[in-house]
Amino acid sequence: MYKIKIETTEDLKWNQNLKKNQSSTFFQSTDYLIDEPNNDFFHIFIYVIDENGTVVGQLGLRIIKTVVMFSNKLSRLLLKTISKITSRAIWLDGPIIHSNDKKIRIEILKNILHSIDSIAQKYDLVHVEGYSPACDILLDDNYKQEFKKNKYRVKDYVTFILDMSKSIEDIWNNLPKRLKQDVNRAKRRNIIVKQIETFDELKQYLLLLQTWAKTKGLEVTNPFQGIDKLWQNINNKVEIFFLAYQNNKLISGLRIVYFNGIIHPNAVISSYEGHTSLGGTLLTWSTIEWAKITGAKLYDFTGGEIELPSNDEREDNNHNTLLYYKKKWTGDEFPQFNVLKIRKKFSYKLYIILFKSVRSFHNFKMKQFKKSFQ
Repeated sequence: MYKIKIETTEDLKWNQNLKKNQSSTFFQSTDYLIDEPNNDFFHIFIYVIDENGTVVGQLGLRIIKTVVMFSNKLSRLLLKTISKITSRAIWLDGPIIHSNDKKIRIEILKNILHSIDSIAQKYDLVHVEGYSPACDILLDDNYKQEFKKNKYRVKDYVTFILDMSKSIEDIWNNLPKRLKQDVNRAKRRNIIVKQIETFDELKQYLLLLQTWAKTKGLEVTNPFQGIDKLWQNINNKVEIFFLAYQNNKLISGLRIVYFNGIIHPNAVISSYEGHTSLGGTLLTWSTIEWAKITGAKLYDFTGGEIELPSNDEREDNNHNTLLYYKKKWTGDEFPQFNVLKIRKKFSYKLYIILFKSVRSFHNFKMKQFKKSFQ
């Protein structure tokens, strides 16, 4: 009944088909999946086509060959040693299924899962991992069960989405009192926000990213890698960058992505040169104001896992603090889930052990950095 097409090259109609579905986001678009030539990953497009030649299902994958994007010298040496046995596929906000009939959706999903299996076998992947579309309101237990039948582990997540049809006054009035105080305090401290408009300003953001990474024990060896692609996305208005200055000095930055009327923020980065910085809070509020002016439909703050974290994760205050920070912007809660299929158990265990070791080292470096301000 359905024809499957698997491609590694860009189809100009891919994004056009995505936009027919309200749950499609930047992370399934070619703007995200296709990057400058890179040995660390490549992209694959899965199409499900019905008997009329209409695309009824889509999933964009990234096949990733390395463990992390950037790290310290010692970590990179270790990661390089095992990178050949940690290749994996990952997707965000997918699959995109163009049907409201739940039975048909399951059939399309079955075809996509079968395609993923063939890709995993072809590229000898260690594991496959994905996240469901947060805006797909038709996801149900039967949909999740289909993943479980195909030997995926399923974890429930939650995300926080702000309805941008509300007036900016209503959004402001619904914010917690402390959050509004922080925004106003930032303005009183001469923190101003500017949208990146020039190539040089984009360079400033990437240099700030390099500084931010150092505070976490990381190194960005080539801060301008991929800058041409970023500049192209800025010009195409699918990525927008904001910088926060205090007394004419750059202190924070925020990158957001915008596709199909849906906005996602990237992590706030900061120089951390002061005991406290209100730049991130003002940046987030400024992007909400920008989203309203631009006519965005939704602002997805993203979220995290519903289950309680492990003891190690409780010690890492990033686990809880980030979720709390996202929640307090008063977005409505939407269910989302993460799926994982392990093909090579030993290699996956090695990957997890190494990843946790690297994260522990980064947490140690962060604590050292924080102590330097005490």
